Amino acid sequence: MKVDWDHLLQAESSPVPLTIIRFYSWERPTVSLGKHQQVEKAVDRLYCQENRIPVVHRPTGGRAVLHADEITYAVVSNDHSLFPLQSISQTYAVIAVALQRSLELMGIEASLCPGLVSQTNSPGSDQQNPCFVTSARHELQCRGRKLAGSAQRRLKRSFLQHGSIPLTVDCGEMGRVLGCSENLLKRNTISLSEAAQRSISFGQTANFLKSGFEQVLSSPLP
Repeated sequence: MKVDWDHLLQAESSPVPLTIIRFYSWERPTVSLGKHQQVEKAVDRLYCQENRIPVVHRPTGGRAVLHADEITYAVVSNDHSLFPLQSISQTYAVIAVALQRSLELMGIEASLCPGLVSQTNSPGSDQQNPCFVTSARHELQCRGRKLAGSAQRRLKRSFLQHGSIPLTVDCGEMGRVLGCSENLLKRNTISLSEAAQRSISFGQTANFLKSGFEQVLSSPLP
């Protein structure tokens, strides 16, 4: 994610239109927190320490994500011809449509969340629910459950959007790491493999995402 931040600074200072879209995975399970989140309110710190699960802050906002068996995407751009940079909501919408098209190519029917759908924290707890318990506007859902999380960071001339799309989900482990109810996660989270009712690999997903973005942006990706 430091690479993504460097790309954002590059786009911010570039005198010419620049768009960089990356897809990547993680060497080991890692928690990323939104840039303003407090560790003690977002994860079970002791469990993470005992199980050697790194906890990092990403440059984008949003809530805690356990990156495990997933594909992460990053979109950086300063190009007004591809993205409506003046509007956070509309920029999210363009990327959401590209993701939705990618899923259609996989044979997955996904919908865009029309507005914030938030689940209540446990009574008496000040723990923040993780990313995949809450769906925000323009985030992707399948059968009423969240399929992709996203968060954005904007500078004066450019933006960075991160997204997490799980290939499979271990709700028990995610709940232990993020201090959240396993049942709450099961009710609100779905993986690509479950949505497609077949196993989907990282490589397959990256190829579909590439095609989806190219079709929606009408621009080839390297």
